[in-house]
Amino acid sequence: MSKDIRKLVFLIFIFFPPALVNADDPISVGEDVYRRYCIGCHGENGDGNGKASKLLVIKPRNFTTGVFKFKSTPQGALPMDEDLMRSIKQGLPGSSMPAYILVSEIERKAVIEYIKTFSNRWATEIPKTAIAIPAVPEYIGSIESILKGKKAYEDNGCAACHGDNGDGKGPASEELEDMWGNPVKPRNFKKGVYRSGSKPQNLFTVLSTGIEGTPMPAYEDITDDDKWHLISFILGLKGGR
Repeated sequence: MSKDIRKLVFLIFIFFPPALVNADDPISVGEDVYRRYCIGCHGENGDGNGKASKLLVIKPRNFTTGVFKFKSTPQGALPMDEDLMRSIKQGLPGSSMPAYILVSEIERKAVIEYIKTFSNRWATEIPKTAIAIPAVPEYIGSIESILKGKKAYEDNGCAACHGDNGDGKGPASEELEDMWGNPVKPRNFKKGVYRSGSKPQNLFTVLSTGIEGTPMPAYEDITDDDKWHLISFILGLKGGR
């Protein structure tokens, strides 16, 4: 968490102390938590149009669509509660979404239930289970794996968005938008900052499920080995020029 984000979280808890918890009414508790910590960015109606949203380069999530970028379920499926909890608890590095580590577990669960009221998808669909993540192979990070990953990077057209050297400046990078019409900047692998986490397992999940609502697809047709090799190559770009 950056110094500026830590200051933001500190100020939030100074001016908006933790909500009083009534575990018998989680929606009511969740609404109170939402109004204290979330409404400024995500808006009164959960549509991502809070007063602070105009100041943010990376726009807040629009909860009314029921579409979430970072999750462990297959593309097109609702996220699991655990996915939403992870985003709330750990934040999204590289964005304005801080880690709400000082909010109690009961309050975090309650605000998840309240967030679900913004979209009728939660009433009509059943969330699927998380995709299976194999154990991280021992060859991750090896020279051989990196070279195979470089080939997978080229073969799967990653450079079109992320650039030949992984700096996020591929030929298509200036034209990308998400489903809400916001500009999308491809990840700069040289910075090594990933909103869903920088562990190999986190990147495997993103490659397998895509980033919902953005041009980043789910690579369902490549083998697990090729995904791991691709991850070796991507992680090896951190700090490069």
